[in-house]
Amino acid sequence: MTIENLHKFLIDYFEANQCNVEADQDTLTIQLTEEMDERLMNRPFYWHYVRKLNQEGQPLQLKLTTNHSKATKEIDYIYFTTDRFKKIADDSLVKGRFTKLYQQTKTTKQTPLYPWLIVTIKTTYLGKNQSDHLHSYGIHLINGTIIDQAFFTLQKKEWSMTVPDLCYPMTPLIKPINGFKRIDSYLIDQLKTKEHQWAKESFQSLTEEIELLDYFKAHNPSMDDTLYQQEKVNLESIYQPKIKIELINGGLFYLKQD
Repeated sequence: MTIENLHKFLIDYFEANQCNVEADQDTLTIQLTEEMDERLMNRPFYWHYVRKLNQEGQPLQLKLTTNHSKATKEIDYIYFTTDRFKKIADDSLVKGRFTKLYQQTKTTKQTPLYPWLIVTIKTTYLGKNQSDHLHSYGIHLINGTIIDQAFFTLQKKEWSMTVPDLCYPMTPLIKPINGFKRIDSYLIDQLKTKEHQWAKESFQSLTEEIELLDYFKAHNPSMDDTLYQQEKVNLESIYQPKIKIELINGGLFYLKQD
């Protein structure tokens, strides 16, 4: 997560979660919703008690400042290293894994916005060494076009959670789940065409380690066969080259046709 303006990030975060926010230059007063109180304020017993009595709970008001000199007992100082920020960051990562956004555009006529499924995928090469690679892919849910490094395109545009005036979202012809399956197949095809030198090196190391194990087995007839097989399994779990694919985040993004 890269955050250039913490104050703005906090405003966007709480407003996106339907909280009422009053803000000045570096201080925020946030009226939490019930859901946000539960997620951030660590009052599980209070909410359990309220619900058990079938009563209406009272979400707390939270006051934050990014200016250390303004912190008081009532106003919490928040920065990237504080526990409060870490909790908010963790929550935003969990709740913000999937989103729906609309490109902000000014127009004087009815303008369609076309649906794209955009996902970030982490591929992890596992073997003698491990390396992670992040890529973003997008698929046009009308015509099926797939693009690489899609988030570079998204970063150049302005976005909102509401449809702009005079714009209307087009209904996807390709279901998002089917779009994701197409991206998955596209990624696998890409991986198949690559020259995986790391895998060759890892498999070579596996071969050498098993040959060494076999040498010890041959020169130690009393070596327990169960132990031998277990050591072989352990070596394979370490050196056998594998690729792990993990979905990190994604969403539906409605874009104007350029």
